[in-house]
Amino acid sequence: METRWQDFWEKESIYRFDPSSDKPPFTIDNPPRYASGPLHAGHAVHYTHIDFVARYKRMRGYNVMFPLCFDVNGMPIEVRVEKKYGIHMREYDRHEFIRLCEEFASGNIEEMTRQFRIFGESMDPSVYYQTDAKYYRRLTQISFIRLFKQGRIYKANHPVNWCPRCGTALAESEVEYRDNITKLNTILFTAANDPEKKVEIATTRPELLCTCQLVAVHPDDERYRELVGTELLTPVFGRKVPVVADEAVERDYGSGVVMICTIGDKEDLRWVFKYGLKMEKGIDEHGRMTELAGPYQGMDLKEARQKIIEDMRKEGILVKQEDNPQNVGTCWRCHTNIEFLQVPQWFLKILDMKEEILRMSDEITWWPDFMKVRLREWVESLTWDWVISRQRYFATPIPVWECTACGKPHLPEEEQCYVDPTLDPPPVPVCTECGGELKGSEEVFDTWMDSSITPLYNTFWIRDEGMFSKLYPMSLRPQSHDIIRTWAFYSMVRGKKLTGKRPWDTIMMGGFILAPDGTPMHASKGNAVDPLEYHRIYGADPIRFYAATCTLGKDHPFRIKDVKRGSQVVRKLYNMEKLMSRAFSGIEPADLLAMLESVRKGHVELKPADIWILHRYSRTVEEATRSADTYQFDKVVRAVVDFMWLEVADHYLELVKGRLDRRDPGTIYTLYTIGLGIPKLLAPFLPHITEEVYQEHYRRFEGAKSIHISRWPRPVMSDEEGERIGRSVVDIIASIRRHKSENKIPLGADMGAIRLITDSPEELETSLEDIRSTIKARDVTLETSEELREVLDGLDPVFSELGPRYRTRMRSILRVLNDPTRKIELAEELDREGTITFDPEDGGGPVTLTSDMVKVRKRWTFRGRSVSHLTVGNLIVVLEE
Repeated sequence: METRWQDFWEKESIYRFDPSSDKPPFTIDNPPRYASGPLHAGHAVHYTHIDFVARYKRMRGYNVMFPLCFDVNGMPIEVRVEKKYGIHMREYDRHEFIRLCEEFASGNIEEMTRQFRIFGESMDPSVYYQTDAKYYRRLTQISFIRLFKQGRIYKANHPVNWCPRCGTALAESEVEYRDNITKLNTILFTAANDPEKKVEIATTRPELLCTCQLVAVHPDDERYRELVGTELLTPVFGRKVPVVADEAVERDYGSGVVMICTIGDKEDLRWVFKYGLKMEKGIDEHGRMTELAGPYQGMDLKEARQKIIEDMRKEGILVKQEDNPQNVGTCWRCHTNIEFLQVPQWFLKILDMKEEILRMSDEITWWPDFMKVRLREWVESLTWDWVISRQRYFATPIPVWECTACGKPHLPEEEQCYVDPTLDPPPVPVCTECGGELKGSEEVFDTWMDSSITPLYNTFWIRDEGMFSKLYPMSLRPQSHDIIRTWAFYSMVRGKKLTGKRPWDTIMMGGFILAPDGTPMHASKGNAVDPLEYHRIYGADPIRFYAATCTLGKDHPFRIKDVKRGSQVVRKLYNMEKLMSRAFSGIEPADLLAMLESVRKGHVELKPADIWILHRYSRTVEEATRSADTYQFDKVVRAVVDFMWLEVADHYLELVKGRLDRRDPGTIYTLYTIGLGIPKLLAPFLPHITEEVYQEHYRRFEGAKSIHISRWPRPVMSDEEGERIGRSVVDIIASIRRHKSENKIPLGADMGAIRLITDSPEELETSLEDIRSTIKARDVTLETSEELREVLDGLDPVFSELGPRYRTRMRSILRVLNDPTRKIELAEELDREGTITFDPEDGGGPVTLTSDMVKVRKRWTFRGRSVSHLTVGNLIVVLEE
């Protein structure tokens, strides 16, 4: 069934964005999915959330742009290619490696497109893009050229975060911090003027001793005050380094003495700048020790660290080792510990934009709104400009040729882009500054340089100014909360400096999908959930139902019970619609539409139960619309499913079953209205079953060729008084059905006469047949309260009270209480006085019983006959045998 409708939507171009449409546009800055691997549970939920919005907005009359797109740049694909072929990028021909990346990505794109399709994601291939295409990379390069001309781009020999495994610089946003236990090594430095004097210094990076240039102590630390101004000799390397006083030293950490190297961490870097130290390079770009390390040259970091520690232990220089919890910066992609290296890189100025970005953030609506705090915290924490160059292969080439003599950069004209400086000739023959030779850059852009122009690409920036002015800013950016500091932030930077405007009106944040036990999913832990496996079992709609239960901005465990519940909802909807459609099956479209119009104009009187369900339906529409407008999908689905199941199926349909085949206009209008409205309200979430229902039961009466481009429901009735009366009819039936159940009477069993005693009999006159047929009563009548009597029927002993006091006389007391000639008289006395006194004639004398010891038993009669009765609001339901 699902495949059939997917084929139909594709054939009919149901989701096509129409550039010439007069409808208001709603543009979605869809996250281009990495073409690096299979769909996981987080993808399934996150993209389905976005699809909810797209489908809802189409039904609200918008011309929706929801592009099918893929991110085909950067390390994720490079790493997969290296793993697949067992190669290392640096040891392979550059352009052959790029070809392997393109081939790998293309193979994945076809499968990922199929996966989007089978989950019912309504992405539009007519506005397709992938970020490695020349048409896309061209815009990335042009944006770079414009920012360069603004003076926002510069190249500097500045320390950067560096991944030795990936061999590239990383932006601050690409560094992930992880808790780790390292070894804190306490080692001995020697006073330069006194070989016998030793100073203990604790370090986690002994391999950086070869670049140690300074030692610092706190100025208020009495232990080391005499060291300030002297010099120490480093162990192993024997370098002479001065000792300074610096308030940044933590006296309680390690020995309270710090060695400052280039560059162990950000604190080292601050000291390096403060004291103007040389940027000595002890570690190279591949994570190996340089010639400064002497005998350790060529060793990787781990090997060098172990060897230096071993050598210091042999020399008696290592005093002790202890565990040291650390928050270690790692590469976002391969999780290798990062280093700080001074390598020439291209930067985009962002530090001077902090206030601009925060003001822009206030112009954007955030769902949920607390996510805006994360952006603010990130912006306020920034200390470096954005490093936009990468030493990789598979990404957009930086469009620069540099002079080999003077270093002057030469950029192409915009109309020359797209260019690849490793293949294409420079824009001018020689350097315009000194006439030197020009060499094309071998560096590429950070992948976020491509990703952060998606709002510009989608809105036809520099390609169609008319469309751009119509579509920019985009309506919505949906994304995960973990990339606020990258994709969201960088898009805002680019939008501000290239257009002067925010990139979108609204940003919608998704959370993570966790393993069923609430822990992060990892294939290595064996707790990863494969959504494709569940799709094979349940289909797309039940999984989408689970996605709808996931609140925006929160992390959720994968809950199979919600998938199963979704499957139940799908079946319930289909069966319920099949039953409801009996009321109008076989009626010609023109006749049905005339009948519906007649009811709308008030020519037909609706029954109270009809008014009740239409009123409740209208409130459900209002609630669903309000929640959908604020992307609270869980509330939409909960409201609609509760209405469908608990009010329509459990009550209204049971009540009108007897009317289904009577061709009653009021019944037909009501069933048609809610029968069409419910699948429309669920259509964004359960697209396949709702299309099935629509095509099977409603298409011939409606104009839209698909439910997904039909009009979103509107409220049809607001009648509080009518709803109250109808609710009373429903409550009467529910109370009688509950009475049957509690007394183990089959719900389908016939009943005797039902008498309804009410002060407002006119309210129920038109509902008597509905009540009678639903509960299968012999007759239902409206009565007055005078003929219903409560009479005394005897006394019931409370043995827990009587026993302790009259244990030996119990038999004789019970004989009197059950005496048919006396029990009514005694009951009247107890009811009137609260006590009764009598002689059981057992030789023990009179007894006095209180209302705690014995209770008055009463029964109800109607016209002299014993009856059961139920109280429903302000009326009484009398049940005769």
